[in-house]
Amino acid sequence: MNERQLGGVQWSLPYGEGMVRYTIAIALALVGPGFCAPARANDPQSTAPLSSPSPGPDPCGGPGRLLSTANRPTIGYSACAVKDHTAVFELGYQNQVNGTPSAGSVESQVPQNFLRLGIAQRFEIDVIGPNYEATRKYASGRPDMVTNGVADSGLGFKWELPPTGKWTVAFDGLYTGPNGSTFLTAGNATLTGNFDASYSLSTVTSIATTIAVSSTGGYADHVHGQYGTTIPSIVMTTQIPHYYQFYAEYVLVSKIALDRGDRAFTDFGVQKLLGSRIEVDLEYGHAFTGISALRFNYIGAGMVVQLR
Repeated sequence: MNERQLGGVQWSLPYGEGMVRYTIAIALALVGPGFCAPARANDPQSTAPLSSPSPGPDPCGGPGRLLSTANRPTIGYSACAVKDHTAVFELGYQNQVNGTPSAGSVESQVPQNFLRLGIAQRFEIDVIGPNYEATRKYASGRPDMVTNGVADSGLGFKWELPPTGKWTVAFDGLYTGPNGSTFLTAGNATLTGNFDASYSLSTVTSIATTIAVSSTGGYADHVHGQYGTTIPSIVMTTQIPHYYQFYAEYVLVSKIALDRGDRAFTDFGVQKLLGSRIEVDLEYGHAFTGISALRFNYIGAGMVVQLR
């Protein structure tokens, strides 16, 4: 899964243009066929093409449940809580290149750990981190500077409301303490609230949004300060036979650091359900910007494992 400590990763792109695109996308989703619930699937052991069963009472259920409930590899969160009395591990690796070949940085993250524990029907407790990050900064004529450490860890929860037709709605609460390495910690507690909404466009295609509001902190010129950030995202997913799922997501970050402004980007990926308890995925992210210093691209891979 990509970075879950919202505001903790430095993204790039002009926010104003991104906000216009996001607003248009949301408006189209609301006035169109609908907003998204996770796509459902048939028996993952079957090699026959997916059929189109009529919508069931629970868009988050069925043998393809893991594709619906997995958060990774997108930034936005699924509106589906994990199954009660079940543990789900979300793990991954991400490598991001920022700037230009002559001046920039390379950032790596592993294992992007996010543990989800279903303690009751439609309710889960989450364990965030630990997540190891390494950064190599480079510039022509200067020696590379390498830093590495662990990002802040914490706890969270998800509360999924009972489904209404094709709609699924949930709320997340996330807390991380200032317990990471010096160059990665927020320096104060980070509190994040998410609103997740999804709507099934069909039995295999869906569209969803997460709107995250976070109070966090950081350092600028060795001076600590707190700030707020808003992170809306919109994602579309579609399945093809044999339990492959493709997605495309657009994300905005209103403020990425204490001394930095907004960023926006898109990411794409493919997920594959193996049996009913293992999901693997590949992802690619890209910034829409003509400013060389603000460019970034990233690739990632990961898996989701459900116990029981």
